[in-house]
Amino acid sequence: MTTLSTHTFRAGFVTLVGLPNVGKSTLLNALVGERLSIITPKAQTTQRKLRAIYSNDSHQAVFIDTPGIMEPRYTLQRSMHEEAMSAIEDADVIVAVIDVGFSPSIEWGISFNPSSGKPKILCFNKCDRISKKELVALRERFADLGWEDIYTTDAVKEVGIKPLRSGILAQLPESAPLYPVDELSDTPVREFIAEMIRETCLEELVEEVPYSIAVQVEQFKERRRGKPTYIEAVVYVERESQKGIVVGTGGTMIRKIGTRTRVKIEKFLEQRVYLELRVKVLPNWRKKTHQLRVLGFRVPTQEK
Repeated sequence: MTTLSTHTFRAGFVTLVGLPNVGKSTLLNALVGERLSIITPKAQTTQRKLRAIYSNDSHQAVFIDTPGIMEPRYTLQRSMHEEAMSAIEDADVIVAVIDVGFSPSIEWGISFNPSSGKPKILCFNKCDRISKKELVALRERFADLGWEDIYTTDAVKEVGIKPLRSGILAQLPESAPLYPVDELSDTPVREFIAEMIRETCLEELVEEVPYSIAVQVEQFKERRRGKPTYIEAVVYVERESQKGIVVGTGGTMIRKIGTRTRVKIEKFLEQRVYLELRVKVLPNWRKKTHQLRVLGFRVPTQEK
């Protein structure tokens, strides 16, 4: 591990928070310079916290991607809501991400006022969706609401990322590095792989099915002598009818999901992979506390 002077070093946790589908995951990937958090056009893609680490010679920011804030309707959504709230509590710096082309996101930003007293930064994301004149007017609405600063980004095109990152790093407390400076995340590799499989399911399947899907990696075996790494994972759904959709006629869909995901995993691991996927029914898992626990989700406090 590289040894760095702590005299002027700054390090801390930075939580990205906002409504679903405002671009938090895309923003996190741009800030750290790696594709770590999964991204799809569908809302509620992020189901639990993911930490990604950015380090330079004088700073280390541990960025936390969170599930979109919403009014929870069932147990999994309550779990997701608590994940987001706990990340706000754990943060040294809070970044509120707003989709400037989505009025509910703007209204949420106006009302967002965490009581922690921690530095909070505002990020106007998806800035290509409104005119410069509208952006100026929007800045005026937020000007006196206690933000350390306001930044404008288009995370997909990586516009405005460097100024935002610099502004975040400047707000970090003085501290020694929290993680080895060459690490990108403390998330286990198995979880990244499970998320890649779920991402492909979100991309390939019809509207309602993906939200009923959970993925667990059951085996991860690195083999010697040039043989591909063996990965076995289970795709869980809530109903038999959903299993039929995920498997597809003659297994066509699950093979397509496997093929596309294998390419992602091989790029991520930088090695050859043999991926085996199975599909199982876990009835109503999103609404059952014990099933959430088995699948590795946070159990909502009121349901423990």
